[in-house]
Amino acid sequence: MTTDAAINERSAPAAGDAGAPLEATDVLAPQDAGITSLVSQFLDTGGPVLWVLGVLSVLTLALILAKLMQFRVVRLGSRAKKAPLQRIEAVAQSAYERHGHDRGVAEDAGRREARAILRPLESGLGTLGMIAMLSPLIGLLGTVIGMISAFQALEAAGSTVDPALLSAGIWVALLTTAAGLIVAIPATLAHGWFEGRLGRFADEAECRIGDALLQVAPHEADLRIAAE
Repeated sequence: MTTDAAINERSAPAAGDAGAPLEATDVLAPQDAGITSLVSQFLDTGGPVLWVLGVLSVLTLALILAKLMQFRVVRLGSRAKKAPLQRIEAVAQSAYERHGHDRGVAEDAGRREARAILRPLESGLGTLGMIAMLSPLIGLLGTVIGMISAFQALEAAGSTVDPALLSAGIWVALLTTAAGLIVAIPATLAHGWFEGRLGRFADEAECRIGDALLQVAPHEADLRIAAE
């Protein structure tokens, strides 16, 4: 009887745990905590400079995603009826008709409409370009500070120089340079792509304004060409 009771006691669930299902958070929480701890340890290793670069990386990602969504909504290259290029054509033609067939006024109206479309899309690009420019410099600053600290520790060691002490300081110092480049490269690529897309749209808008005015006043274009 004593042996059976002991076996039953060992096989029975602990008090308060009977029938309690295993929660997903019980499994995921240690993993999430481990990732968070690893990231925090990585940032602490690089010091304040690496924390600054971490903030800049989050800001860069947010800006890129926001601009991609904005460009997707505006649809610069769309051929739909109410697309930006079609609106510019309509504004130029309408201004031409309203202002006594004045071509200069119509062109100015089309350009103003193009600027009104481009202005919201240009917001945030200056910040993205500044991050692309400053991130490598911030990383380099962290490397210089880390190297200074490493050589100070080497000097404090005196005649008992430990190569491991110097090598540890160097790799930690170089960590900020690598982080700065990791932030700067996607920021530079995204900034260049957005700027190029806006530049192509501006050129295409100029061509569309001219084409729109040729449709409403083809004879004036012929007279101007003949005069030239």
